[in-house]
Amino acid sequence: MTVAGAQGAAGTEASGDPALIQSARKRTKTLGNGRPVVESSGWQSVGDPQRTWLVRRAERLYAARLGRLRHSELSWHIAWKWLLALVGVGFVYGTLFQFTGRPSSQRNPAFFSDIPLFLATSILTGLVLWSLTLFWSFRRVLVFDRGLLYAYAQKHTARAIFWPDLDSASLRTVEAPAGVAADSLLTTLDKTGKTSLGVRGRYAVVFHGLPTPLADSAGHAGGPEAPSPGFFTFSTERTPDRLVTAMQQAMAESGLRPPGSAGLQALAPIQISSATRLDQA
Repeated sequence: MTVAGAQGAAGTEASGDPALIQSARKRTKTLGNGRPVVESSGWQSVGDPQRTWLVRRAERLYAARLGRLRHSELSWHIAWKWLLALVGVGFVYGTLFQFTGRPSSQRNPAFFSDIPLFLATSILTGLVLWSLTLFWSFRRVLVFDRGLLYAYAQKHTARAIFWPDLDSASLRTVEAPAGVAADSLLTTLDKTGKTSLGVRGRYAVVFHGLPTPLADSAGHAGGPEAPSPGFFTFSTERTPDRLVTAMQQAMAESGLRPPGSAGLQALAPIQISSATRLDQA
């Protein structure tokens, strides 16, 4: 089976931009005294799980180029299967420490003389090793007025796919069987032709686009190698309807015609159960 795939924060000087004016009208709120005010990014609660400090930081850094933040989508997968294995590694380190890290003598051997301490340090070592897996267990993409932002944890890795650089006809949602990662079934002829933006999940959003590095605030590529277009996937455990709808709405307001734009409804997932070539019509 194949999936078809073809190829800012506004200041006073930008107040005449019709798109920004329309965005401001949508964000107008009325206070208790009847006075209308325009909602800013600071109106949303800091406790909102969708608005982590990294998300708020990305808003501040890239709002001038990407516009208003519309939606953020999280992909996560906890590697519980590694927990017991890494705790076992902790016991291996603990055992080695018993023979190499403590002085002993024939009269008073120090090997395993303090079993509770041995157990505690070994388990703690394993938990510390397992906690390192959490660094790649969570990924998030942000949908702005003018494009999609990813890899924004560090300034030199931040990339954006502006809507004119995204092939709107290639936007798809796929669904794999229960217990199967959708991203693992999506392939390309060239291994570098697909970029996974999520972690793991039964569902995946697929599209073709050209990323733009945001390391240079002037808008030039931050590295010597220019990025090449390719396919992008974002996996989730739940249906990504909100993400797809946010992308459709942003593209439609930018003058593009995404699939299903007539009603701006999330696309029905394409069922896949075997390896699927993205770059094959």
